[in-house]
Amino acid sequence: MPDPRKPVIVQESVERFKNSKAVFFTDFRGLSATKATDLRAALRAGNVQYIVAKKTLTKVAAKEAGLDDLSDIIDGMMGMAYTVGDPSDPAKILTQFAKANNDIPVITGILLDGQVIPAEKARELARLPSKDVLLGQLLSTFNQPMTRLVGTISSPMTNLGRLLMSLKDKKNS
Repeated sequence: MPDPRKPVIVQESVERFKNSKAVFFTDFRGLSATKATDLRAALRAGNVQYIVAKKTLTKVAAKEAGLDDLSDIIDGMMGMAYTVGDPSDPAKILTQFAKANNDIPVITGILLDGQVIPAEKARELARLPSKDVLLGQLLSTFNQPMTRLVGTISSPMTNLGRLLMSLKDKKNS
């Protein structure tokens, strides 16, 4: 008799695929239950949802979500890290966790804004600054010419003020 929960699980997975900016597929074989709990906690702290799902149901959900390219990635014991926030956050958390735990979990693939990205790009994504840092750098780049202009305009006035002060000091002495 078929399990009545399976269609619900598939539908939830379809929604997660559609609503996420990025999904990181991981192979977590060799990770102890304690370490798996630690991984989930670290991801949860970064606003990332980590789900372990059956590959058959995940393949069905991917197909229903229009993501046929995922069939190569979905294999074996698999966990998926979903994020609706900055895509570099799960990459950073997963790579740092793997460094500390004998390269487990292994990122097997990434779905980023509907595009399948090879797992090798995860390290590059992890090295990227967060979106907020990048925006700050961009704004400072835009602000720099204005700061220089203000400095250039105010410099002669400052120099004139210093000159007048030194003349006053000479006259008083």
